[in-house]
Amino acid sequence: MANPTAPQTAAMVDLSANENPLGPSPQAIAAIEQALGGLHRYPEKDGDPLRDALALQLDLNRDQLLLGNGATELLEFAARACLSQPIDTNVQAEALIATPCFVPYHKVIDRAGGRLIKVPCPLSEDPLAALLTAVTDRTRLIILGTPNNPTGSIVTHQRLQRFIEALPEQVLLVLDEAYIEYVDDADAADSLALLDQGHNLLVLRSLSKANGLAGLRIGYGIAAPALIERLNRQRQHYNTNSLAQAAALAALSDHGHRVLTLDNNRRGRDYLGRSLTELGLKYLPSHANFLLVEVGDGAHFVDGLMQQGIRVKPMARYQLPHHIRISVGLPQQNWALVQALHRLLNPQFGQSKVETTAQRLSA
Repeated sequence: MANPTAPQTAAMVDLSANENPLGPSPQAIAAIEQALGGLHRYPEKDGDPLRDALALQLDLNRDQLLLGNGATELLEFAARACLSQPIDTNVQAEALIATPCFVPYHKVIDRAGGRLIKVPCPLSEDPLAALLTAVTDRTRLIILGTPNNPTGSIVTHQRLQRFIEALPEQVLLVLDEAYIEYVDDADAADSLALLDQGHNLLVLRSLSKANGLAGLRIGYGIAAPALIERLNRQRQHYNTNSLAQAAALAALSDHGHRVLTLDNNRRGRDYLGRSLTELGLKYLPSHANFLLVEVGDGAHFVDGLMQQGIRVKPMARYQLPHHIRISVGLPQQNWALVQALHRLLNPQFGQSKVETTAQRLSA
């Protein structure tokens, strides 16, 4: 990949939301355009063509799949199914999450009427041991991201196997795999193999991230048919729209766009890692399309980057006020970020010095 050139400064560079900087598949855009003439018709109620395509790709049966208006809608279904009924008079069902994690996990548990148990975990440690210690006879749900947002960490298959085998039967484990396409670690958990073993497990995946369809809000859940049917009772008719279904179906078949997406992410993540190390900033190794970076005063860096036309994610809501999260962008966007970080960290540097250093790092 050629060295990035200087970005246009007039437009905001948004590296805050973990979106695909390449945009959606051209085939998905074409499918949307073709579907526009049918907007007077209701969409496929159950999304059977898309479920069939997913089943074929994943070697599953259609009845193991459920579509959602984003994976977060399926989180809502799971939380309601597990937590809406008290265990006994005045005894709430409990749900466990390992923090820091995706903030909406908190919200779906609260809305379902469950008792939220936060299990604090050091950023660099596997959360499974701490989660298992927190399980009680009131635990009904555990939500775990792998890769986790905002750390980018994964759990290994061996450790997850032992963890799920140790869980009581009444506990549903929800694995949020929204970033799974970016994982290339051979030791990463194989969630579908665990499903084949009959564990009480719901796997959530998204078409927002690597497939670039965040604006259409579509994701899917994978589980045993009985659990899928149970969750399906929570679902409204037509919960996914016709354009989202058409775009998702086309995106699944666009192997070329997926290869470009993963290559851009791999190169960009490596470049940002080298650059952050050169700048003396610590970051967590990531298996996703973002990096969690320790900067000292997170608010200062968020504001300072915003003033230079670059948006990153503040981490105060995640109880990480000393960190920022940076999404991997296009090469020229990553380059602009490195220049901006140089200016914040080294205000005495001249513009030419900043550009020379950033260009060297991008090589």
